[in-house]
Amino acid sequence: MDDATLKRHGRLRELQRANVDAWRGLGPAPDPSGLDANLKKNTGFIKKCKANLGPESAPQLVREVTQLKLEKYVSEIVPAVLEGLQRCRTAGEFAAAIDVISALHARFPVQFTVPFVCQALRQLAPPSVPALVAMTPEQRERDEQARLGRQRPILRVVAEMYLGGLLWGIDAQPGGAGGVDLAAALALSHPSASSGGGGGAASRLAAKMREAAQQPGHCVLVGAVQNLLAGDQEHHLSIILATIFAKTHRADLALGDGEIADSCACNVDAADLQDSQRAPVVSADACRRLRTLLDSYLESATARLQTLHRGLVKMRARQEERLFTKGVVTADAKARLERHAKAFDKLNDSVGALCEALGRGPPDLDVAADDDPMDVVFDGPLAAGSG
Repeated sequence: MDDATLKRHGRLRELQRANVDAWRGLGPAPDPSGLDANLKKNTGFIKKCKANLGPESAPQLVREVTQLKLEKYVSEIVPAVLEGLQRCRTAGEFAAAIDVISALHARFPVQFTVPFVCQALRQLAPPSVPALVAMTPEQRERDEQARLGRQRPILRVVAEMYLGGLLWGIDAQPGGAGGVDLAAALALSHPSASSGGGGGAASRLAAKMREAAQQPGHCVLVGAVQNLLAGDQEHHLSIILATIFAKTHRADLALGDGEIADSCACNVDAADLQDSQRAPVVSADACRRLRTLLDSYLESATARLQTLHRGLVKMRARQEERLFTKGVVTADAKARLERHAKAFDKLNDSVGALCEALGRGPPDLDVAADDDPMDVVFDGPLAAGSG
């Protein structure tokens, strides 16, 4: 194991011990009589969380968590931290944000962490395809860029929270925490959670999530990734998120080919957190589930890419034939070919990036076009803008 992995595992070990202790009610508690109730300082803390959670301000925020009487403001701190996360870009900024979240978790594991996780998971719900279909291409592109911008830091933080033990109380404790168990958490980012279905639909979703929660390796992070990707096998609207997730956490979560390597976070030595009833904070089963989800998503994206490629080969051949026999190709036909060649190129770039992030070779596009009718619909509402 190299020095970088040892350092990473050392940090995760410290986070896991402190955060699991907080879930179990064993963390250090500040003396209430020594906490500062000054209104200006407490509301100032909220403003600082919104403005910057990076390494420049995190140490001060962590100190203030132990000094201020924040109990009355926790409901405002949750959205403030979520807003501050939108400004995080680098690994150092996310690490600093996790330090702030861990400090708040040490004080308020139920009051802060549970609603924070719930709001984060709601923000990770996949897009509504019918809503996208109703938009113009320009509106759809703007909406997708905004969604990806919002979800990218949230998915990164949910993954870091899992690695650092901040989801352990919901994942592993019988009955969850704060009235939220694993099944309830899994439902929050499910595509049907915001569809407005009646009581029957809600009951069916709850039953489905309870069944999913019993499967080996299922946890909050696995559920969030599954909800993003499993229903996106046709349009691949979240392929950029999948690529960033795979690239960022390939070593921590053993997302590459082969056996689980020493660098995987499931090998973090946190034996003092375990007994006959408790599993490791990061499980090998969860890592395998995540890898299977990403592999399946890549497989479906590759299949769609190959289908688009075959269709484009046929389209170009037909235009060449028409040019040869008629001497002209209509402007509409040229625009249609250009539009869908652009869609193919976009998906090709995305699939290549996901292959690289997962350590896979590029897809094979040397597929001969046959004489069958084209088996791809180029004029579908999301065809030109998807991927």
